[in-house]
Amino acid sequence: MRKEIIVLGLLFGLILSGCAVKPTDPDELVIYEQNNDPLEPMNRAVYKFNQGAYDYVLKPAVRGYRKAVPNVVQTGIANFMANLKQPVYMINALLQGDFKATGDIAGRFALNSVFGLAGIFDLATREEIPVIKRDFGQTLAVWGIKNSGPYLMIPILGPTTVRDGIGVGVDTFADPVDWILYRQSKWLAYGRAGANGFLQFENKYDLLEDMEKNSTDSYATMRSMYQQNCQKEIGELRGEVQEVQAAYDYDFPDDEEDE
Repeated sequence: MRKEIIVLGLLFGLILSGCAVKPTDPDELVIYEQNNDPLEPMNRAVYKFNQGAYDYVLKPAVRGYRKAVPNVVQTGIANFMANLKQPVYMINALLQGDFKATGDIAGRFALNSVFGLAGIFDLATREEIPVIKRDFGQTLAVWGIKNSGPYLMIPILGPTTVRDGIGVGVDTFADPVDWILYRQSKWLAYGRAGANGFLQFENKYDLLEDMEKNSTDSYATMRSMYQQNCQKEIGELRGEVQEVQAAYDYDFPDDEEDE
């Protein structure tokens, strides 16, 4: 018990040491509140760590994957992994009370699973069934939890917020596909999680490369991209019109490309 208390104390101290000082200047205070990043010093440290992991591990792996695996096979793998996410999307659409989206997701999953060889071939898109992605972070927003909490940079996983981080945890725990895989072998579930993480990074690889080359502050650019994309998605769920630059219309943080 003493060890747990020490660990919690160290973590609490780390969070406090990573807090940015709230400015007193009115103009600077507006920017501070818009950024929603009170843990910016700590987040920047984690971001720097992530960049090292990306540069020395993930980026070489992505380049090797793209060079070794034909495009048609890459598409099939991405389609297959994306199809496995449809059940948890469907659960969230149902929890959000969006029955049309629930039906579309169910139809996509059924068509691709049965006639698309477990989703390797995306027949649903050819039949103009829309791609709909719903997560529990969005569900919490629809339920009325409008405050997403502070922006967070998670080691390896990248950007999120308190609300969205909780959403990812609930989705992971509640995902029926993971339950089935785990009953067969926990390594199947772990393997799926690893493959999803790799494909998510591979899908963002070109954007991240461009952002690092053309941005004077890639951390701030990523933060803005993530936050504006989240605002756009939540606004669409609420029927609000969101004017967001095309560059922000990108899958952060969670999903590989559905093709």
